This record gives sequence, C-alpha cells and structure tokens, in this order.
Amino acid sequence: MKKTTLPTLLLAGLAFTAQAQDQPHKFEVGLEVLNFSPYVPTFYSYQDTRTFAKAQWVSGAIFRSNFGRFGLRSGVGYNAETDNTDNTNCADCLIGQTERKELRLTLGGQYAPLKKAQWLYVFSDFYYRRFTSEANFSGGLCGCINSDVDIKSNGGGNNTGLGIKIKTFRHFYLNPEASYEVLRAWNTQTTTDRNTDHATQFTSRTNGQGPALRLNAIYAF
Repeated sequence: MKKTTLPTLLLAGLAFTAQAQDQPHKFEVGLEVLNFSPYVPTFYSYQDTRTFAKAQWVSGAIFRSNFGRFGLRSGVGYNAETDNTDNTNCADCLIGQTERKELRLTLGGQYAPLKKAQWLYVFSDFYYRRFTSEANFSGGLCGCINSDVDIKSNGGGNNTGLGIKIKTFRHFYLNPEASYEVLRAWNTQTTTDRNTDHATQFTSRTNGQGPALRLNAIYAF
C-alpha cells in the first residue's frame, strides 16, 4: 500500500492545479526530464550491477500522435552511469570501477476517458531494454582479487498508469505521469581473473516491479 501512496498523492495534487486545456494537438514531441523510482532496492554487492540510481535526469525522448481522445506513444531512452568503489573505510574491501549503459525502445498507447478533461489520460507502454555493465576490481581480504565483471542483459517490461498535461506557455506543457512498472530480463555475467585469464560465466534473471514517477517536457503542434 505505501508503495503506491506517494505517486498517487503527488499526481492527485498536480491534477488539482491543472485547468481545462485546449483541444489536443495532432503531434507531441518532448524530453523525459526526470524518471524517479523511489522504491528501487539498493544493493551493496559489487556484482549486483543491474540497477541504476533511483533518479535519472534527461534520459529519453518521446513522440506522440493523437487521434481525438486516443493516442499512440513511442520513445527512446539512454542512460549511462559510472560508479567508483574504494576501500577508504575498509582496508580489506575491493577497489574498482563500474560503467553501466542502458537503452530502451518504447511503444504504447493512451486514452483520455473524460471528454471535457482531455488533459487527464491513462496509458500503457511496452518496452525493450538492453543493458550492459563493465567493471574491474582488485584487492579484497587477501589482496589477490584482480577481476573483470561484464554483464549483458536483454529484456522487456510494461509501464501502466495515469498522466496529466499542464499547459505552461503556448504550445509547451509539463507532463507528470505516475505508473506501475514491471520488468523481466535475462542476464549473462562473465567474470575473468586477470591474473590467470580464467573466465567463468553464469546466467540469471531480473524480476523487478514497483511504482514510478516521470516528468516530461512536451511541445505540441
């Protein structure tokens, strides 16, 4: 219950500030200014490199085509992060660096259920996700770890939720959305010992789900 309370309250509060908008334009283009997943679990194991930060800034572009109260949605998103691991407070811990990259391709639809309030809509998006991670580590308790950890992940997911459009200036809109996201992905992890060139590989699955918030900046024409 508490996982859905925050997104619902925030979106409801924004809805009260929105006024009746003009009839929807045929096309909309924009940027995903912020993606926020407040309940993404935090992992402390260096091997768990499939999760990004809870907040991602300016990570995608979107395009929409409207047909009355119905609309088609598409988008592309890209995100990259670099984390450094050090042993400042732990002499026996690993040191190293992890570089993560994620690509998403999205296709979906939306519908405005209220004819006189077409700034309010429901939507559902399906996406393909490609994720890679390259990491190198050394040190450890014995000081003998000297490894590369590479992860490749392919999967897909769905975002279904509620959005509103708040007109700010002429053709420009702020567009907050609250959704529930489900992700399923298949991962291959390869760990290579740089001292011996010996490599081990195993596969795993990512099963993620939870509420998410997104803020878009839209230009309609």
